[in-house]
Amino acid sequence: MTLHSRSDDRRRFPRSRRGFAAIEDRGEAATLNHVDNISANGVLCHTSEPIPLMTKIRMALDLPSPVGKRVECEGIVVRCDPHDQGENHYRVAILYTKVSEEDRHAIEKFVQHDLAHANAAE
Repeated sequence: MTLHSRSDDRRRFPRSRRGFAAIEDRGEAATLNHVDNISANGVLCHTSEPIPLMTKIRMALDLPSPVGKRVECEGIVVRCDPHDQGENHYRVAILYTKVSEEDRHAIEKFVQHDLAHANAAE
């Protein structure tokens, strides 16, 4: 199994496709509920409702093992598409606008670990 496709090879930042939980900090019910893939530049999430383009979002991303760190960041919605799972399922691409260097490094470490293990499994 591979964690990235050929189209991802052209990206500036490699990405992990290992999913995990995401929390949107709006001060109300969370909209983001699952990370599809992540890179040091942005994240693709599943949501239960559409989010308008250019919406600013504060997020908490709990990076799984081996990093095991909560990353708190801000981003902006750059894409929102209906998911083929049906109503109330959307895929939302978020570009980070504010993330600390320490948190960006943790994301990079998480992605590199996943990619190394995916390549070893091939």
